[in-house]
Amino acid sequence: MGLSGKRILVTRSEDQNEEFAALVRRAGGVPVLFPTIRLVPPDDCGPLDREIGRLSSFDWALFTSANAARFFRDRTSRLGLVSWPAELRVASVGPGTTRELESRGVRVFLTAERHTAEGLFEALRPQGIAGRRFLIPRAKEGRDVLPDALRGEGGQVVSVVAYMNGLAEKDEDMAAEIVAVPPDVCAFASPSSFLNLLLLLGEEDAREMLSASRIAAIGEVTAQAIRARDFRVDIVPETYTLKALMDAIEAHFADGR
Repeated sequence: MGLSGKRILVTRSEDQNEEFAALVRRAGGVPVLFPTIRLVPPDDCGPLDREIGRLSSFDWALFTSANAARFFRDRTSRLGLVSWPAELRVASVGPGTTRELESRGVRVFLTAERHTAEGLFEALRPQGIAGRRFLIPRAKEGRDVLPDALRGEGGQVVSVVAYMNGLAEKDEDMAAEIVAVPPDVCAFASPSSFLNLLLLLGEEDAREMLSASRIAAIGEVTAQAIRARDFRVDIVPETYTLKALMDAIEAHFADGR
């Protein structure tokens, strides 16, 4: 087994950490579960409900994460929207988001080859942007790269908060353990998962722990957030999926590092 008992810190939310933990186990590693994020609906669902009510007025619905897809579809179901408007095209940032949508009965017309907001924008350009209406359900903390790029090409964009990245409840025993005995790898699947780790552990303890570990980031956006706080990033996969992140961690150790 590739990781031969190495301990991998899993920082995803409690209701989502099992997928990555299973990949760690399959590779022979030991998942260390320390959720840093708690995903919650927005404080006020009024704006989200309003856009769901006029979903058929949009040409495209764009999803930049599986979480956005999950929370948006949960809300549409709660509001009684069973069938998706036939004229509304749906685009996804990557295969994980596409699977989430299709598992909830939403046909995805377009999946970006490069799994970033920038990659989704490039995938949309040949479809025509000027004069089209785009709905972007997103995290409250989401970046403005995609909305700004679409507006720059003449698109009409409505961004609406579908969920928020809240701070997870701190597991005091696990916090003490990972500071005392740092994991071999600390894996982060979003900027929020990293920034929340600093909040939960405190900057000094987090820096001490991370300096004794390797840091893996699912993609460049997460890696940039980590580097912005003066931490190094050791592992970034070429494809921004959990499976690719796990493969990159395995490859890192296979190279004898």
